[in-house]
Amino acid sequence: MNNNRLNFIWILLIGLLVSLGGCDDFLTKEVLGNSTDENFFDTKYKLQAALNASYDVLQMDLFNECEWRFGEACADDVWGGDEGLGSQMGQLVHFRFNTSNEWIRNRYDINYKGIHRANQVIANVNRVKLSIYDYNSYREIREILGQAKFLRALYYFNLVKTYGGVPIRQETETVDNLVIPRSTAEEVYAYIEKDLREAAIMLPARYVGNDAGKADEGAAVALLMKVLMYQAIPGEKSEKWEEIVRLGEFFVDGTPLTFGEILKFDNTVETWEALRKRLWFQPQEEIQPSDPYETDNTLLNPLHNAYSIEYKDYYGNSISYVEQFFQIGEFCKGSVFEVVFKESADGSGGDENEGTPIYTNHYSTSPQIWSTDAIIQEIFSSDARRSFMIGHQQYAPDGEIAQTGPGRHFSLKWYTPIKDRPQYGGDNGKNRRLIRYAEVILMYAEALNECGKGDLALIKLNFLKSQANKIDNSSNLYVGGGYGYMRDQIWKERRIELCYEWDRFFDLVRQGRAAEVIKIYGAKRANKRGYYFRKGINELFPIPQSEIDISNGIVVQNPGY
Repeated sequence: MNNNRLNFIWILLIGLLVSLGGCDDFLTKEVLGNSTDENFFDTKYKLQAALNASYDVLQMDLFNECEWRFGEACADDVWGGDEGLGSQMGQLVHFRFNTSNEWIRNRYDINYKGIHRANQVIANVNRVKLSIYDYNSYREIREILGQAKFLRALYYFNLVKTYGGVPIRQETETVDNLVIPRSTAEEVYAYIEKDLREAAIMLPARYVGNDAGKADEGAAVALLMKVLMYQAIPGEKSEKWEEIVRLGEFFVDGTPLTFGEILKFDNTVETWEALRKRLWFQPQEEIQPSDPYETDNTLLNPLHNAYSIEYKDYYGNSISYVEQFFQIGEFCKGSVFEVVFKESADGSGGDENEGTPIYTNHYSTSPQIWSTDAIIQEIFSSDARRSFMIGHQQYAPDGEIAQTGPGRHFSLKWYTPIKDRPQYGGDNGKNRRLIRYAEVILMYAEALNECGKGDLALIKLNFLKSQANKIDNSSNLYVGGGYGYMRDQIWKERRIELCYEWDRFFDLVRQGRAAEVIKIYGAKRANKRGYYFRKGINELFPIPQSEIDISNGIVVQNPGY
């Protein structure tokens, strides 16, 4: 070994000893400038980033896959390309699955992911440090908190209507509370209602401009109406139906509604000022003479002029019925809440938040679900909205010839016009309409009929039908009748107006006729898809088996599974 090489080795050894001697000091030094769980939420910008993560779940491919697989493919308005009993999806739509089915697990997990992210906002909102203690500073934080409450309610609503009662997760989760028993469906619904009632008083009537797409008061009230409707039983009197009427009077007719009324405020449970502070209204001691002070008698922002059943875009320009579902119709007068998608504009891959499956899974040469002539006739008969179904070798509104395959029909609600298509594949920016004003009208009409006000229900029902008649200048309207006759007409209009928006299965369940309708459908199919639906069992899906196993019996399974 030469001397130069020996010297080099000694230099390396000495350097290593020096570095090891300094390791202890280095590792014990405080890391400066990084976010920790103590300071991550200390500004509104960081809190907004956490809120964005909860919105992000709505955009995920898996979330939307589960929406149509459960809400549409399990019902009677479509056929599917994956209905063989050898696949997890085929077993799902046949109702011949086991409790380890991957789609049952996927829907459970993706909604809890949204809940966890919303909880991060709600649990940490009080860590925000305001730089200015003025009314607008409190309002900005309050609106972020209100949106998180809406999103949490939406995710829990998806869970409770799919599985029944589910565990209500702690806002701050620790090792000690990761496994908790299921709450009852009634308890989960009460939890959802509380979030939505509070969100309604915390949010502006409707977000516009660059804020369009955020959950607002209109979205909170509309979802509250739907949550109440899912708890009410058709044909049975209940306070739920009565409250839907009251909310409909506010939303549609413009009848004033106070904070106290929508909250069902009870000062024996919580004082008004304590509630104001919890929801980030400006504390009374900090209010300036020019600042408003909200009380339980403060009126909610009116909504009846914020929405319309007329086919008009965001700016008030006339559009066609089907254009409500295209990019030109995003945030239109008839849209209450949308899942917002944006193109990446650079063709980047691996993004789960692009909205592509809305186009490729449903409007393509190899679709996963489609409709048939017989189903279309059953849904629409001669209704003008039938014209917005498209079959093989037929022309789309922009002149494209549909290559759907013989006998297959698609809803143009799933169509992306050529001019709206992304530059890069797998990067669709088409928004999904989650709550529409038409459904608010229909919920109001149904509740009126349930409360013995069939004459008023008919007026609301024909208010919507008259707008649809403008498509072809027809004059067909619904006619009055007894309770059952009116109910059936309202349900018929729900099926026509809301078809192919991924909610049919759950609508049948809450109406109490899923078994009847799906078994009749299954009897007509050669593969008997749906014929083995078990009444009293399959209205709910099982809790994923992995949840039962990991809880060591704390989480119990639904009956029949």
